[in-house]
Amino acid sequence: MTKHITVTTQFIDGDPSGIRVSHRILSTMQSVFIPRPLLARAKKISNLPLRGIYYLISDEDGLISQLYVGQTTQGINRLDDHNAKKDFWNKAILFLSDDNQSFSLDNISALEKYAIGKAASSKRYEVENKVDPRYEIDEYQKPVIEQIYDEIAFSMATFGYQLEEQSEVLGNMKIFHTTRRGIKTKGAYRGETFDLLEGSEIDLSVDPKNDTYKKMRQDLVNTGDIRVIGNGMGLLQKTLPFKSPSGAADFALGGSNNGWTEWKDEDKVTLDALYR
Repeated sequence: MTKHITVTTQFIDGDPSGIRVSHRILSTMQSVFIPRPLLARAKKISNLPLRGIYYLISDEDGLISQLYVGQTTQGINRLDDHNAKKDFWNKAILFLSDDNQSFSLDNISALEKYAIGKAASSKRYEVENKVDPRYEIDEYQKPVIEQIYDEIAFSMATFGYQLEEQSEVLGNMKIFHTTRRGIKTKGAYRGETFDLLEGSEIDLSVDPKNDTYKKMRQDLVNTGDIRVIGNGMGLLQKTLPFKSPSGAADFALGGSNNGWTEWKDEDKVTLDALYR
């Protein structure tokens, strides 16, 4: 049976790129999307729940590069401290509910810990949480926490942010490869993004023509997310999303490439032939 999900969204002040408050039908949870410059305006929105978790994200290039997960019993007001002390983020997304049973104080703590663990294991971005919460999730809580998290992951996807782990990507997506110059690299096409997958080889001997990708490579080498293995070769330690197949190819191979013809499936069929 086909599953349909209905979500209603309010665009505050009629701005499509501004604050958004969304609600999934039959759910007690509301998601609140806030660009950082509009935090003061968001605090004036009335009747929002106070309990839940939130994500602070950096997505200057349209894709998450850094992420922080926290919990709140003060609603949006909890972000004031982060606004004063954390520089990296440019958007906040809160998941709030006034359901005191599902969003009890224990469940909020469990949900925060679970979300941090999922973010870290996804290896998609830099997780800014430096301390793992000491809270222990018991076996009776876990089904509820997993159900709430699944709804959060769905809501994040409606904002254009994927939280899935690489194993989930590999299980659901066709995998593409390029082996130019002996470089063994793999990726998954998601429609809006092309994910360069963990374990891909990076040809560090050839610089990308795009200076942004060149700097991105060096930053990842510095953080250890690209492990240098000799002979001008690097090994990617986490999954990286790109806006286009060509961007992913440029990053991995260097130079400038047509990703639509560069990436091929196991039958040597190009991405272009399959999707265009």
